Amino acid sequence: MRYGSRSTGLTAVDDVSLTIPSGSVVGLVGESGSGKSTLARAAIGLAPVTGGAITLDGVDVAKLRRRHPIQMVFQDPFSSLDPRMAIGESIAEMIPRGTFSSAAAKRAEVGRLLKLVNLDPDRAGSLPGALSGGQRQRIGLARALAARPEVIIADEITSALDVSVQGSVLNLVRNVCAELELTMLFISHNLSVVRYLSDYIAVMYLGHIVELGPVDEVLNNAKHPYTRELLASVPTRNGDLLAVDPAAPMDVEPADPHHPPSGCRFNPRCPIGPLVHPERQICVQSAPQLPTTPGHATACHFADPTRDRVPQPFEPSW
Repeated sequence: MRYGSRSTGLTAVDDVSLTIPSGSVVGLVGESGSGKSTLARAAIGLAPVTGGAITLDGVDVAKLRRRHPIQMVFQDPFSSLDPRMAIGESIAEMIPRGTFSSAAAKRAEVGRLLKLVNLDPDRAGSLPGALSGGQRQRIGLARALAARPEVIIADEITSALDVSVQGSVLNLVRNVCAELELTMLFISHNLSVVRYLSDYIAVMYLGHIVELGPVDEVLNNAKHPYTRELLASVPTRNGDLLAVDPAAPMDVEPADPHHPPSGCRFNPRCPIGPLVHPERQICVQSAPQLPTTPGHATACHFADPTRDRVPQPFEPSW
């Protein structure tokens, strides 16, 4: 995914290969600006792919006859709905043509979807302005489900909500995924949320995926130094956020994505790279590749979870 010209443009996502197994939830995490939302926009066709392809069961999505096989629940529930359209109409317009032969059947389907997301079907005539943020996000999920997609992408769907509402929305998503056996890409910067919902996790840094694997394996036995530093910054029962060393390499600002560093893009901030170990010049000279073999994969020349410390079980504070 590249924006702008060759000389002054930005490659927001580069050499990314990510598979979402059918019926599974893959969590995608990383700092702001790492390329998570750009990847999501590419998957649903909102942004053109500069190279490569988005495939569904091995078929390029752009060549599929069926419209909207991939649906998205957006981050901001206040701007993702038409304020002049009743929520029932907003859901109904996503139902594929020819699915129901009568208006009554379509209204019944809207009512079923509202019940599925724990909303009263009588609210179908309400405008979005009469709903809370959590209720609007439920409508966003109902709209996505109305299209009967094969894959749903949820992009930071709780970040704009109050903390008191986030839990109920996450419980809803988890229950719906289990009930309907949904295939989902769940994007978040919150590792605790990803742990709660996902079967697999992919860690993204500056346009690259640096670690990928089953969620428990990655969070309890992280191999990439970036993943380990992300985990170290989370308040847990085993540690304190304030105990993180402010002089650590991770405290350095991320590199300019317009001019990414050579070799491993994390090397200017890496606690086990040439900044700390000058002899490890391979980190500057050669970009590590993410292995394509199944299981826990890491793009790091010196990936070793026992090199600096024994990994501790990831136990979020809440």
